[in-house]
Amino acid sequence: MFPDHGSCDTAPDWFTRGLAAHREERLDDAFFAYEQALRCYDSHFPTLHHLGILAHQTGNHAQALEFFGVALASDPGSAAVYTDLGTVFGVLGEYAAALHSYEQALALDAGAAAALCGRGAVLQRLQRHADALADYDAALALSEADADAWTGRARALHGLGRLQEAIASAERALGLGGGASGAFEARAAAETLLGRHGAAVESYRKAVQAVPDDAVAWRGLCQCLGRLGRFDEALPAHDALIALQPDDAAAHRGLGDVLRALKRNAEAVDSYQQAVILQPGDAQARLGLGYALHELGRAHGALTCFDAAVERTSSNPAAHNGRGLALQALKRHDEALLSLDRALACDPGYLDAMLNRGNVLQDLGRVGEALACYDTVLALRGDAAPIWNNRGNALEAAQRDDEALACYAQAIALDPDYAVAYWNRALLDLQYGRLLRGWEGYEWRWKTEHLTVYRQKRDFAQPLWLGTEDLCDKSILLHAEQGLGDTLQFCRYVPLVAARGARVILEVQRPLVGLLESLGGTVQILAKGDPLPEFDFQCPLMSLPLAFGTEVDTIPAPQRYLAPDAARLAAWQERLGPKTRPRVGLVWSGNMQHANDHNRSIPFAQLAPLLALDCEFYSLQKEYRAADLAALDASVVRRMDAHLNDFADTAALAEQMDLVIAVDTSVAHLSASLGRPVWVMLPHVADWRWLTGREDSPWYPGVRLLRQPKRGDWEGAIANAAAQLASL
Repeated sequence: MFPDHGSCDTAPDWFTRGLAAHREERLDDAFFAYEQALRCYDSHFPTLHHLGILAHQTGNHAQALEFFGVALASDPGSAAVYTDLGTVFGVLGEYAAALHSYEQALALDAGAAAALCGRGAVLQRLQRHADALADYDAALALSEADADAWTGRARALHGLGRLQEAIASAERALGLGGGASGAFEARAAAETLLGRHGAAVESYRKAVQAVPDDAVAWRGLCQCLGRLGRFDEALPAHDALIALQPDDAAAHRGLGDVLRALKRNAEAVDSYQQAVILQPGDAQARLGLGYALHELGRAHGALTCFDAAVERTSSNPAAHNGRGLALQALKRHDEALLSLDRALACDPGYLDAMLNRGNVLQDLGRVGEALACYDTVLALRGDAAPIWNNRGNALEAAQRDDEALACYAQAIALDPDYAVAYWNRALLDLQYGRLLRGWEGYEWRWKTEHLTVYRQKRDFAQPLWLGTEDLCDKSILLHAEQGLGDTLQFCRYVPLVAARGARVILEVQRPLVGLLESLGGTVQILAKGDPLPEFDFQCPLMSLPLAFGTEVDTIPAPQRYLAPDAARLAAWQERLGPKTRPRVGLVWSGNMQHANDHNRSIPFAQLAPLLALDCEFYSLQKEYRAADLAALDASVVRRMDAHLNDFADTAALAEQMDLVIAVDTSVAHLSASLGRPVWVMLPHVADWRWLTGREDSPWYPGVRLLRQPKRGDWEGAIANAAAQLASL
C-alpha cells in the first residue's frame, strides 16, 4: 500500500484516467493512474477494486487477493468484489474459497448474474453439472441476453450428456454475439461426443480464430483432426498448442502420434522423448515411442520402451502387442508369441495381436496355426488388404501356390495401390518360373515401404532404361542394389547392355570393384559413393532382366562370367601349397542381419557328416558367429579369413576349390559366377531365384541344389551332400 496523504480531490480524476486506460488495455498506464489515485487516497474503494482486477488480468493473483481484501475492508458490502474474489480463487483451484466468495456475493445481491455464472463454472469443475445448470438458468432468468450464461449452460448440459440441448445453448450464445470462443468450444465438445467430428473441427477453428491463445480449443481441434485422420492439418494445430503450452506432455505425445501417422518416425521419436521427459510416468508416450522405434528398425530400443509401458499399464493389450513385435524383430519368436498371447488375454478381440501372432507362427514354420489366426481376423476384418497378404505369405510357405496367388489378388482388389501384395505376388511368380510377370511385379519394390531397397531408392534426373530406348552412342549408369549376391548374380547383364552400343558405367559395392573388373569390355566400374560422370540413362541391376524380357529359357547363363585376378590367384596357389586330396570350400552361415538368415544359415557343428570325408576343407567365410568358433577351431577345416581382404581374394581362393558347398549367400553366387562346381544347400522353401522343385539352376550351369527334405531339416540336406560327396 501507499502512504496516506489524506483526502485528495484528484483521486477520482486519477481513477477515471486509469479506468479509461484499463478499458483500452493500456495496462501500464492504468496501473500508473491507479497508483496516483491511491497516493491521493489509499482507501479509495473503486481504485482498490480495479487494481485487484488488473492484477488478476496480468496473472498476479496473490496481489489481486490483497487488493480485493483491502477493498472489502473499505466496503464489505460489495457483491462485485466478492464475485471477482471468487474468480481469482477459482483460477487458483481453491474451489471451496471460490464458492464461499460467490455465496457472499449472492447474499449481498441475489440478482448478481456474474456471481451465479462464476459459481456455475466452479460447480462444473467439481463435476456438479446439475447444480451448475441451475445457476446458469437463474442467471438467464435475470437476463436472457447473457451470452456468458448461455455458454456456461451449454457446458453444463454437455457434462450431463444432454448434447443437443448443449448445442442449442451454444447457438444462443453465438446469436447474442458474446462469449464466442467459449461458445464455439462448448458446441464443438458436444459435436465431438455426437460423432460429428467434421462439424467439431469447424467449431474449434472458429474458437481459436476468436481467441488464438485458447489452449483448450487448440487441444480439442488437435484431437478431432486426429480422429478424422487429417494428420497434415493436425500437425500445425499441435505446433500451435505446444507454442502455448511447451511443458504439456500430452501435447508432445499427441504430436508424436501425428508424426508417426505421417510416417515421420524419426521426428516422432523426438516428440515422444520430450513427453517422457515432461511426464516420466506416461505409459502412452513410452508406447508411442516404442512403436516409432520399431518402425525405424531399432528393435532393442523399442523393446525397452514396451517393457516400460507394460510395467506402467500391464493390462494394455497394445503394450504387449508392441513388445511382441519388437521380440519378433529380434528373432526371439517364442517370447514374442508369449507377449502376443498376453495381449489377447487382456483383450481377446484385439485383432492386431491376433494378426501379429499369425506372423510369428509363420516365422516359426507353424503354418497351419498361422492360417487359423489370419482366418480369425478375416472373419471380422475381411476387407483389410494386409491380412489377405499375410495369409498369402503363409500359403506360399506351405507351397500352396494357387491359394497364395488368390490371396494376393484379393489384397490387390481391396487396395489397388497396396505395393506389398504386388511385391509378394512377383516373388511367387519368380519362384514358380513365371519370370516375365515376376519381373514386372518386381518393380513394385520401389513402392514397398518395409523393404530396405525402398529406403535406398535414388531419384536420378536421367530416365530409367527398361530396354526400349536405343543406347547406341549413349551412356548408361547401371547401379547395384540390395546385397552383394544380387550384384554378383545380375552383373551378367552388363556385357549385354554394352553390346547395345552403350558406354556403360557400373556402380557397385566397394568390396566388389576389383573382382568385377574381370567383366571386361569398356565398362567403367565405380564404387558406391564415388563421384559419377555424366550419363544419359540409368537402370538398377535388378531391373535388367525386365529390360531384356528374360524368361527361364532365355536366362543369360555362361559357364563363367567372372574371373579372379591372376596375381592374387598365384599368391593363393602358393599359400595353399600342393593339393593332396580334393579341396572343398565351405560356407555355412551368412550375414546375421539378413531378413531370412534364420532359415538359411546352419550351425557349424551340423556339418560333421561332411567333415568325416577324406577331403581338404577350407572355410570361404570372412566372419564367424561366436557360437561356431570352438567347434570350428577343433575341426579339420582350415580358416582363411585373415587373408581375405575383399571379394577378389575370396574369388582367388574359391578358384582353388574342386567343389564349393555353401548356403544361399554371396559366396555361393561368387563361386558359381567363376564357373566352379557349387552345391547350394537350401531351406525347404527357398529364395525365389532358385525356383521350385529343381536340383539345378538355369542361372548357373555348375550349380547343384540340395534342398531340405522338410522345413528345418538341415540334417537331411547335409546327409544328402555327404552321400554325394562320398560317391565322388
